[in-house]
Amino acid sequence: MKIGLVGSGGREHAIAKALTQDRGHHSLFVFGSHKNPGIEYLSARTELGEYSDVSNIVDFFLSTVVDYVVVGPEAPLMVGLVDVLRAHGVPSIGPTQAQARLEGDKAFMRDLFDRQVGWGSPRWKVVSDRQEAANFISEVGQVAVKPVGLTSGKGVQVMGVHLNTEADALKETESWIGKEGHVLLEERLVGEEFSRMLFVSGESVVPMPVAQDFKYAYDGDKGNMTGGMGAYTTADGTMPFLNPSDLAQADQLIKDTLFALHADTGQEYRGFLYGQFMLTSKGIRLIEYNVRLGDPAAINAMALLNNSDMPSLFYQIAIGELKPDLGFFVPQASVCKYLVPEGYPDHVSGPISFEFDQSLVEKVGLSVIFASVVRRGTAWQTLGSRTLAILGLGEDPGSISKRIEEVLSLVEPSALRHRKDVGDAEVVQQKIKRMQRIRAGEEK
Repeated sequence: MKIGLVGSGGREHAIAKALTQDRGHHSLFVFGSHKNPGIEYLSARTELGEYSDVSNIVDFFLSTVVDYVVVGPEAPLMVGLVDVLRAHGVPSIGPTQAQARLEGDKAFMRDLFDRQVGWGSPRWKVVSDRQEAANFISEVGQVAVKPVGLTSGKGVQVMGVHLNTEADALKETESWIGKEGHVLLEERLVGEEFSRMLFVSGESVVPMPVAQDFKYAYDGDKGNMTGGMGAYTTADGTMPFLNPSDLAQADQLIKDTLFALHADTGQEYRGFLYGQFMLTSKGIRLIEYNVRLGDPAAINAMALLNNSDMPSLFYQIAIGELKPDLGFFVPQASVCKYLVPEGYPDHVSGPISFEFDQSLVEKVGLSVIFASVVRRGTAWQTLGSRTLAILGLGEDPGSISKRIEEVLSLVEPSALRHRKDVGDAEVVQQKIKRMQRIRAGEEK
């Protein structure tokens, strides 16, 4: 089978590894923004270009005569790549342009909830001047300030975390209004975040193990939001602070959303869906949806897939014939930690060359996932964003986190850093205790 893949990041390297376990029978053709060394090793051919250049991407996959295409990043989905591929008879994993608004336009997503879902959303308002913003903050108290469009996981500022006062929030609001004409304000949610990703193929919905992403730049959830510094999953596929009823509520919200999106667009969804939720004292609330696999959670999920023929599984998704199966994922825990340039995400000064011993990582049973990095002769060079990830599987997140820390103490380049607390046993226990306090009304 000939498989097309769009993307050059860590998420796409993880997808590529899942799809090329049997390289004797399947070949991979990649359209990317740069030559990811991990993906390049697995691919039969790579084409470079802009993700907004739909005609170039489509021409590449028509010329290589692929059986289907997996779209990794959000940018090509927003400009309608899947619509054009399907119009040319190429089955594709990804939403249409109309469906992609669920991620690309936060105001559309919240409005869809109000019109057709009716529950699970925090209070929100799109504002276009300071007075509107002041009135909303007065009404709900603390807020999160969010750009309406794509931010790649960045750009969100939260009162009580990044913004100390109402004046700070209004200043941030005015800044976005000055740049974009409007900004989204949402009631600040207090609780524990978690992510649920799914394979969606028409009426078939297959949930992946629940993940918890570490969004902030530094240990202890300090610093600004990033694209994600790492994630962990547990062997039972849920989170230790979730009750079965909590997860059932999140899954129901996803089903209600898919029903609403189908009613609104008239189109069958074939692709990935990523729901980011907050467990609060009042139950589940939706933070946002991504219409593709989340990164880094995709790195965890792809490594946990339990299927001897991934290309056929993905083809079923692309043509709308996925058959639900409870055995899609192995019952193991996972931890993924990203290595990033020292100043990421705020102050990254150009490419950085570094040495890295990949073989030592792999000798101890861990995996390396490449992202914003290229090979320059015998050295590696970061492209300014999340550079590479270390992934481990095992019985529990805490022991995996320790293994990763042990190897990183030997191989981590001085120019890069990572969050040490991703999946740490003590941190997970703190989250359990914090959620107990929130449920009891002792923390607000």
